[in-house]
Amino acid sequence: MQGRFIELLQGYLAGTLTEDERLELAVWLKRDDAADVLAAVFPEGVEIDGEWVRTEQRIVDGVLHRIRAVPMSERTVPMRERTVRFGRPWRWLAAAVVLFLVAGLYFLVRNRAVPEVVVHVEPDAVPGRTKAVLTLGDGRRVELDSSASGLIARQGNAKIMRSNNGGVDYQRDGEVAASGGALMNTLSTPRGGQYRLTLPDGTRVWLNAASAITYPTAFTGDERKVRVTGEAYFEVSADPGKPFIVDIDGRSSVDVLGTSFDVNGYPEEGPVRTTLIEGKVRVAGDRPGNVLTLKPGQQAQAAGERLTLVTRVDIDQVTAWKNGFFSFQDLHLQEVMRQLARWYDLEVVYEKGIPDMIFEGEISRNIKLSDLLKVLARADVKFRIEAGRRLVVLP
Repeated sequence: MQGRFIELLQGYLAGTLTEDERLELAVWLKRDDAADVLAAVFPEGVEIDGEWVRTEQRIVDGVLHRIRAVPMSERTVPMRERTVRFGRPWRWLAAAVVLFLVAGLYFLVRNRAVPEVVVHVEPDAVPGRTKAVLTLGDGRRVELDSSASGLIARQGNAKIMRSNNGGVDYQRDGEVAASGGALMNTLSTPRGGQYRLTLPDGTRVWLNAASAITYPTAFTGDERKVRVTGEAYFEVSADPGKPFIVDIDGRSSVDVLGTSFDVNGYPEEGPVRTTLIEGKVRVAGDRPGNVLTLKPGQQAQAAGERLTLVTRVDIDQVTAWKNGFFSFQDLHLQEVMRQLARWYDLEVVYEKGIPDMIFEGEISRNIKLSDLLKVLARADVKFRIEAGRRLVVLP
């Protein structure tokens, strides 16, 4: 069996399979044990060159998952209850290759032909990139991108440096310590931007699109407090004697003792969601005494005076944006479109109501809008593009 599979796989990648052979491979890939067999054949992993197949049949960066949509009425798995994990890297890659091939052959199996999907976006929208605005304590604004490293500014007893990996670092500077204490800085990302920041205590922060963090140039006193709007991922530098506190736009707060977690406070996404990756955090709502202590893999949702604990969370989905992916697993079409609007700086409107569709799969955030829309078109999403970065979703 493995010999025939290898033969079919090599033929597929070389583009030499007949239609019957492509159907044979597609049927084989639908087997439940396809990923395990592929991992046994290629124990060191497999790399897929995206140029071997048509653009609309791939998700770039070598890792493709099938994106599909189904009506909510056909769902058999409760929303946000599914956890998808792959252990060793080679097994995760093997499963990705299987899903990659299924993505290219899915419609062939169903319709015996791969329909051509043409999407015209003029001008095409490029994906978001590393960019932000740093507002200093004296009101000066500094435009940031991924350009060369070096000194940006001095603030109080800190030097603000653009790092080699395209972020901002705060470093203590004894030479200017006498010039003043801590000043408040704000780093904000626009729609279509993201950025990485190292705070004065060594805490690392990743900001998603349309987000901001306000913080001091030096943490004084008995706590470290920052304020966030939008979405941010934190890796907090441990300091048991000085807790780290995140205020999410005045709607919720997180008390940290050294940990990794994600906070999502986009107003349009509903409750403020705090997801613990590792360590320990206490999440407070806006009512005194309303506090939850999270364990890794749990999420707190704060909505007004209501604070809810979610005990099973797909961590890979929560952190997908930080790792360069959109995760659409178990998301409604409207949730998917909100992600695209922030990342590609789009206006999304619905011509006649919002289609009742739930998505599965993930896709790279590093592709042009036209390529992403080709994938969505294969998932039966209908739309048209209008001038002014306006995406109209059709019924």
